[in-house]
Amino acid sequence: MEQTVMQVGNSLAVTLPKQFVDAKKIKAGQKMLVDADNDLSVVQIRTKNSKASKITPEFKNWLDAFNTRYKTALTELAKK
Repeated sequence: MEQTVMQVGNSLAVTLPKQFVDAKKIKAGQKMLVDADNDLSVVQIRTKNSKASKITPEFKNWLDAFNTRYKTALTELAKK
């Protein structure tokens, strides 16, 4: 989903999609945890009570590439 970055005072902000807000029951003023990886240009936003993933962005990227490359073989193995 494409969002527009907005100026809010001296900061920048991006809105959260309504479906996400509704599903996670996020309210205005609620504290969120924001993790940013400058090397990967990735920002992760999660509710304060959610568990942090132990998977690094680098490993996730590697795993996604592996699954894409070996999708057919993995599907065949899952059938056995």
